[in-house]
Amino acid sequence: MRQFNSVFFIICTIFLAVVAYESYIQAVAIDEGRIGDSIFRHAVANLFNVMRFPVHVIFRGWARIPMNFAIGLIINCLFYSLLLERLLYLIIRPKVEKEEIYDFPEE
Repeated sequence: MRQFNSVFFIICTIFLAVVAYESYIQAVAIDEGRIGDSIFRHAVANLFNVMRFPVHVIFRGWARIPMNFAIGLIINCLFYSLLLERLLYLIIRPKVEKEEIYDFPEE
């Protein structure tokens, strides 16, 4: 991978881990009936359905063990962080590379 931005990857991973943890807590609160009428808390709880994809959907039986469940969330956060980092690279870097490719020498 060219020009991998490890700082952005780590920051993104930490942010997504916090979001995954908070969305899990809110999803548990909905299951227990303790969340109330807060629209924001319901939105965060529904975000857990996104945060648990793809590991918990593909490996449903494996993720039933609590330790594997947590490992699956970490893998998902790493996957989404890598995806976001590569998207950032595709948005920012090709503009610079195109200018270098079409820069003809003067004669």
